[in-house]
Amino acid sequence: MIILKMVINMKFLFFTDTHIRGNNPKSRKDNFVETLKNKFIELVEVTKSEKIDAVLFGGDLFERPDVSISVVKEFLSIIKRFPLPIYSVIGNHDVFGQNPEVVGKTMLGILEETGIIEFLSKEPKLFAGEGKTVQITGGHYFYGVDDENKDSYILNEKSADFAIHIVHGFLLDRPFIKGIHHTLIDEICNKTMADITIAGHYHSGFGIKKYDKKYFINPGAIARVSNSISEIDRMPSYLVIEINDDISIELRQLKCAKKGEEVLDKEKLQEEYKKMNLINEFANQITSYGNFETLKLEKLINEIATIENIPEDIKKEALDRLTKAQELISLEEVID
Repeated sequence: MIILKMVINMKFLFFTDTHIRGNNPKSRKDNFVETLKNKFIELVEVTKSEKIDAVLFGGDLFERPDVSISVVKEFLSIIKRFPLPIYSVIGNHDVFGQNPEVVGKTMLGILEETGIIEFLSKEPKLFAGEGKTVQITGGHYFYGVDDENKDSYILNEKSADFAIHIVHGFLLDRPFIKGIHHTLIDEICNKTMADITIAGHYHSGFGIKKYDKKYFINPGAIARVSNSISEIDRMPSYLVIEINDDISIELRQLKCAKKGEEVLDKEKLQEEYKKMNLINEFANQITSYGNFETLKLEKLINEIATIENIPEDIKKEALDRLTKAQELISLEEVID
């Protein structure tokens, strides 16, 4: 195992889910691109001023794997100011088909080739302090990461005094909506040997949790791309982790980040909730028509929409969701 750095007190900075893109999400009132640039600049300044030993990232650097070269170039001029490579896992938005094996065909893969990004894996990267060592490992997002097999979250071998494991997945501190795959801290706490497990992917985050002397953390996304209530209420944050004889973890809000109500459009939020309520009512109406497993669902949706005078956009949303569900079922059948 190669020791990457020898220091007295080891200091790490972690952030996640920046979702670099070239346009404004429909929920934003400000200039999303310029706001995100300022966040990167602040993180670069913290890294330099506090003499951070390693910069860690939790995945979804980009909003999509094929972000335009011009957009990448804009952000690259800031990202390359980090005095250190960024140790990163791969997020679901970073690659095509939620498949980390095709990362070489993406913008993230290009950054890895240049050495600006270094991918983490189960093979540890080792840092040495004054008499102490820290290993850093990671697990990329892939289709099924939150199924019954939780291997991506679990560190089976520990070869240093302290172990940090980073994963891009739906790790939560409490149960979520039934039917949506996620992983609970309780499911992995007694199985992993990591002292600190940090997750990206879930934008709202859950802060810092301590279970049986182990830390489980999600600081939330740096980017706020939706205008849900939880996004309006939270402030984008990052972590500073200091390790010597013990572990010290600080969750810090970005100083340049504005309050949610200043950058997220509440009117669009109300429109989305109204639309969602109509969709839910429509779904209940479909269910009330009885067992329709053998019927053509598209035909059924169209007929009910006509009978119940459902708005065209709600009918279209229902049909779009049906199409996506069918695509997922087909994909699962192919994978099986």
